[in-house]
Amino acid sequence: MTSDIIRRLAAVDGIMFDIDGCLVLSDGPSGRGGVALPGAAEMIARTRDSGRRLCAFTNGTAQRPSDIAAHLRALGIEVADDEVLTPAVAAARVIRERYADAPVLAYGGDGVVSVLRDHGITLVDPDDHASGAQCGAVAVLVGWDTDFAKPKLQFAAEAILAGAALYCTSDAPAFASQDRLNVGVSGFITAGLSHVTGRPWTVLGKPSEYAMDTVCWALGTTPARTLVVGDDVYLESGMARRAGAVAGIVLTGMATRATIADATAEDVPDLVVDSMPELAALFAEADLLRLALATGVDR
Repeated sequence: MTSDIIRRLAAVDGIMFDIDGCLVLSDGPSGRGGVALPGAAEMIARTRDSGRRLCAFTNGTAQRPSDIAAHLRALGIEVADDEVLTPAVAAARVIRERYADAPVLAYGGDGVVSVLRDHGITLVDPDDHASGAQCGAVAVLVGWDTDFAKPKLQFAAEAILAGAALYCTSDAPAFASQDRLNVGVSGFITAGLSHVTGRPWTVLGKPSEYAMDTVCWALGTTPARTLVVGDDVYLESGMARRAGAVAGIVLTGMATRATIADATAEDVPDLVVDSMPELAALFAEADLLRLALATGVDR
């Protein structure tokens, strides 16, 4: 008798892999300076060989997707530039849909600004305006900006108080690392701006519906035919479960058996594996079922 999870994996047409704690482990954002986790490269290759589409989605915006892809390839994980997603990609899609060509104030360096420009978003140059209140921004987007000091806080707060909506690429407090806590920067800045202005913020990266929509857009799938593989119960599993995707957690990063046991019902993953080789073994069984179903012979 085939288990339900094997049947669901057999129906999967696309897989999203988290990066930090899932494919690589490092003390820098988006796997920078890290090492590939055991079985990660092989799982990527298996996914591609099976005919499924894949993407790697990190909540980090310190680097451009193409730079992240190049780093992963240097570690032996073969992903194309356009298979790497960040919250900046999701942000560009949301901003274009909501605000068209209206000006946006963005913080986060090249990992945010270049992606928005590539998608045709009109960006505010603070040097061209006396104050944030006069810049005309309809939205303020905060990404990974380690140079966010008082002048930027002042300008951004003025824009928000003048009516700009506040968006954040990720408000996750930390992410998986090798030896020390990797603290999140974007959420720290955004919470400060919210404190100063009294305005709420909207997250566009994981675990938001906007991130999940971007995953399905990139994969050309529906949530029901998508597997989300991550190491964070809230960010990846919760996002997948709310959308109706298959939620998988690998215990090589943030999540532990204890955190999963303590998770709310809506965040509990559909499957938990200790490593990528264990996930690959499940897919070997799922692919046998997929072939049997395709040929009209179920087990």
